[in-house]
Amino acid sequence: MDTHQLGKIRALVGQVSEEQLKFVDCFVSDEIGLFIPAIGPCLYAVTRDHSHPAYSFVLSFDDSSTFQAKGGKITPAPGEVVAIDPEAMHHEVPAEGQPRYIAIFISRTIYEREAKPYALAAKPYDFRRFLPGPELIGLLKEFMAEREAALPGAEAVLAAVSTRIVHSILRAAHGINSQVPHIASRIEINRVVEYLHGNYGEKVTVDEMASVAAMSASHFSRVFRKETGFAPMNYLIDLRLSKARRLLVAGEPCVTSVALRCGFASSSHFTDSFRKRFGCRPSDVITTIKA
Repeated sequence: MDTHQLGKIRALVGQVSEEQLKFVDCFVSDEIGLFIPAIGPCLYAVTRDHSHPAYSFVLSFDDSSTFQAKGGKITPAPGEVVAIDPEAMHHEVPAEGQPRYIAIFISRTIYEREAKPYALAAKPYDFRRFLPGPELIGLLKEFMAEREAALPGAEAVLAAVSTRIVHSILRAAHGINSQVPHIASRIEINRVVEYLHGNYGEKVTVDEMASVAAMSASHFSRVFRKETGFAPMNYLIDLRLSKARRLLVAGEPCVTSVALRCGFASSSHFTDSFRKRFGCRPSDVITTIKA
């Protein structure tokens, strides 16, 4: 993480350190940041009684992500969003397992600017929970993909997607119904993706994925490829490799341990797959980190 990126993160989150983000995947533009615990908790989020300069919205994917605020605990249901106002004191309660959520940080400037056409009452969110619109997950994925690709014109595209994310949240938070149709297959595939993120270290078959989506295996495979661009097992392997790389970058020194933790049957299979995906061996990553 370079100084410029850390500066953007701090403008949204506060005085967080790179060390506190070592387990977190970060996707940041000038006005919006998305933060996803990848292989462990955000060590800044669990810091007691902190606040952020930006608005933040936590989209939960489990029922164990809990926040301490206002003298009590707030536990959103899977699929709910918790709205946190700028400068509102709170902290994440440490849990036994890995938390599963996306924290969406939106600069106060863009959020309040885009809220003006709605003529909303000046009332704090006060950790209110709400259900997001069906388009939000797709917009977040689009933002992350654009940030990762870093293509020419990326900042303009990110600004456009950021505006759509803000309006999606504004409408959902204030009960302003969008006319976006309910696309059942996309929601079912999102359910499978979240299942894989929670079980990538286990043995998972296409039949199991299809069962989660409530589809036949053949129909599921076609729909999954259409929605994600990957065959189901290829998506799972890519997810495992991404998680493994994150562990290695975070300082895990044992290749075999990483391989088993991420669902690979052997370190040799893991090493071969890792080399094909990233162009280097897992041990090369360890050597680079130690240097």
